[in-house]
Amino acid sequence: QLTFGTLDFQALQSAVPAYVVQCGTGFLTVIALLLFVGPIGKSGQFPLHVWLPDAMEGPTPVSALIHAATMVVAGVYLVGRAMFLFAEVPVVMNFIAWIGGFTAIFAASIAITQRQIKRILAYSTVSQLGYMMLALGAGSLTSSFFHLMTHAFFKAMLFLSAGAVMHAMAEEADIFKMGGLRKKMPVTFAAMTIGVLAIAGIPPFAGFFSKDEILAAAAAVSTPLYVLAVVTAFMTAFYMARLLFVTFMGEPASREAYDHAHEVGWFMRLPLLVLAVLSVFSGMWGHIFGFGEWVRFGAAAHEGIDWAIAGSSTVLAVLAMGLAWKIYVAKSWDADELAARCGILYRLSFHKFYIDEIYAALIKVLVDGIARVLYWLDVYIVDGIVNGLGGVVRLASGWLSPAENGQAQSYAGVYLCGVIILLAYGVYFAAKIMAMLGGAF
Repeated sequence: QLTFGTLDFQALQSAVPAYVVQCGTGFLTVIALLLFVGPIGKSGQFPLHVWLPDAMEGPTPVSALIHAATMVVAGVYLVGRAMFLFAEVPVVMNFIAWIGGFTAIFAASIAITQRQIKRILAYSTVSQLGYMMLALGAGSLTSSFFHLMTHAFFKAMLFLSAGAVMHAMAEEADIFKMGGLRKKMPVTFAAMTIGVLAIAGIPPFAGFFSKDEILAAAAAVSTPLYVLAVVTAFMTAFYMARLLFVTFMGEPASREAYDHAHEVGWFMRLPLLVLAVLSVFSGMWGHIFGFGEWVRFGAAAHEGIDWAIAGSSTVLAVLAMGLAWKIYVAKSWDADELAARCGILYRLSFHKFYIDEIYAALIKVLVDGIARVLYWLDVYIVDGIVNGLGGVVRLASGWLSPAENGQAQSYAGVYLCGVIILLAYGVYFAAKIMAMLGGAF
């Protein structure tokens, strides 16, 4: 508002290029970086991601609608809507891409070891939001918003499926206390399978088309970013397959919980079926009819699938799911033994890299420490000054109170003395002034 005189996006889009020509990008860089701080918090980007997994403590429909499909992508939308501003500052675009890429792989590395079903999906959401930011930083508004749309469908379905499982399991959320539920909950199992295949990027599900565009956009601007995105895709397929296999395959971990499990009613199954259809066909729709014709930055361009990128990422996703099968279903390797072999890496991932503990320590040391200092200043300095002034007033009043004896002749004497003193000062200053005037003439 102070720099451009308006907050209207269309007016800003016209004003920014002229401002760059006239003033350069120095101050615009500061504006863009500060503007991006909002999306970092709103869309759960590192290091302001910690609120989103904790928000999953709420009801599952809220998690599905608010924390997976709508509210958390507001930051992504803001960056995309203001792309005309960010695109003028390449260093900020690079910063956005790397924040998004790091967030994607960081959250995926945490999701691999989590046990709570909704917490796994929460960190998956953080990771996918990182994907969207990476695409924006790479300059591909189309792929970012395409993934925003497809992700809304399959992630909402995954959360609702998780809610159905928890409802059937008497609110149990630990996937390792489940098992074998595909027989008890076939509709939920089918919906969860579609969601897992979609987020893993297996064709022809929705995530395949949007993820392929993000990988292609990353490959076009930076090989390290592309490698990071591919590794994240591998990890995503692994931990989502782990969630699916441990929850629905194998033998029940608890016979009592298994016997209690049941398929949810139609009022809970119907949204799953609707979202399942969208999770299958929305990606194909966007690819066939050209999502970039409606959502784009710059000229519309309908690009075909990069089969080298799409094929390699699909192979990696299949391998990741096969690895999860070998560990958690076929049990060719003992999962606990693998965790023990990973040692500190597993502990770091399971404890979310101790980011929550670091924040708690910072609050205790920094915030509480500053509060104690300010409390001391308030009590002993501010209050001390006020109380000291009050003491001076009390002391002076103690000295002067004897003069207030109620005798009129005493008051008249004080008044007369005051008048004499004032007259003496007046005569003295008049003499000084006359002397100065006489010396001047």
